[in-house]
Amino acid sequence: VSIIIPSYNYGRYVLQAIMSCLHQTYKNLEIIVIDDGSTDNTQEILQAIKDRIVYIYQTNQGVSVARNTGLEIAHGDFITFLDADDYLTEDSIESRLKILLDNADLQFVISETYSRDATTDTLSYRPASREDFITSSLHEALLQRRIQFATCAVFMRSSLAKKFRFPLNISNGEDIAYFTKAFFNTKGYFLSKPAAVTCSHPESLRHNIEVIKRQGTDLIDTIFDDPYYNGALDHLRKDFTAQRYLEFFRRFYHAQDKVLARKYYLSAIHTKPGKILKIDYLIKFLRTCL
Repeated sequence: VSIIIPSYNYGRYVLQAIMSCLHQTYKNLEIIVIDDGSTDNTQEILQAIKDRIVYIYQTNQGVSVARNTGLEIAHGDFITFLDADDYLTEDSIESRLKILLDNADLQFVISETYSRDATTDTLSYRPASREDFITSSLHEALLQRRIQFATCAVFMRSSLAKKFRFPLNISNGEDIAYFTKAFFNTKGYFLSKPAAVTCSHPESLRHNIEVIKRQGTDLIDTIFDDPYYNGALDHLRKDFTAQRYLEFFRRFYHAQDKVLARKYYLSAIHTKPGKILKIDYLIKFLRTCL
């Protein structure tokens, strides 16, 4: 099993991510760390464990290039990704690997995850489903936000993972674009047991805001204008677009940028008027008008 960990100036987090891999109950692992041109103390921190990982340093080119580099060099029959500021539960690999070994017709497993707030050091768990299930339409569940999603939640056969690459034109939502393709009409397993912990912290939140400002709605076009689908996703575009606008509204609301928050809320309502029935968003929008 190959675990691909992209990292950029996350020296303070990456060791925890790697140690969660080294402490797995399943031991036959290839841990690939792609250092995307870090200028912090990442190399110094990893020096003591470099003989236990595959460490690649490259000039800073973005998370998509880093993950794609990992895909190109991975030797495992199975592949999963782990962001440098997240970490795996102890039996994360073993539990998901067993499902694919027991079910030859399945191509991937996506699990629930815990969420950790780094400022309060608290774990939360809000399951989309408390039951496991098998389906070939997880791409729709992903785009409709009917399942919780994190890059580290997905465990794939290498033949599927290497079939696609992360898009280089976006750096917010690039994982959604990649996994939508991987899941499209592909039979997979939804595991209700969390297999990883995703972490939120001030650095990631600030980074996301700046990327959103630069990128805007490029993710929408990247997914829905892709000829790979031949229009098969068109019926999902309007709802995904409106939900994306609401996500932008939420991000800018918490960043206290009232102008951009209002802009994206109104865009969401214009795209799909029914979204006005989301009362919590409506209340926040009214607060931006005060």
